Amino acid sequence: MRDTSARMKHTKDAIAESLVALIENNNYDEITIQEVAAGCNISRRTVYRHFKTKDEILRYSFRTCLQKLADYISLSDTNDLHKLCLTYFKFWEENIDRLLMMNNAGVLFSFGSEFDSIVSVIADKMMSRSEVPFSPYELNIFRYRFEFETAGFWQVTELWSQESPRRSAEEMAAIMVNIIEK
Repeated sequence: MRDTSARMKHTKDAIAESLVALIENNNYDEITIQEVAAGCNISRRTVYRHFKTKDEILRYSFRTCLQKLADYISLSDTNDLHKLCLTYFKFWEENIDRLLMMNNAGVLFSFGSEFDSIVSVIADKMMSRSEVPFSPYELNIFRYRFEFETAGFWQVTELWSQESPRRSAEEMAAIMVNIIEK
């Protein structure tokens, strides 16, 4: 029996990476599904089996990247605000090329809504690592605080990615802690 879910994920990832590769050298609005399909050596029909539109492929690519961010944060020692901010900006330092390429293509704004959707996933992963169980009230307070503290992170990330010279992850962590704790 074949593992169809792994094969489907592999195909979806290949389609998303094909689109990202095309965005590097082409206007996003002018890229066709046929070009995306050709970039990963599959048929247009196969692309449409997995995605209805090019925008859906782009959203999938963003969600995949943000899931990596969530995993990155959940695997790190982020027990305090400074460590969380440092881990966050270290991830984006490692992925700055993708961030800049998406901005240059004019599609980075789409990332913001996807970022908002992953915040609760990150919060859940962080809470699951806690050695102290949360009461329902504490759980809600933690989620609200986490949502509040991370709401502006995406706008700061966009601004930071445009800086020249760009501040280091360590500098950005200190700035974010200063902003949040004041």
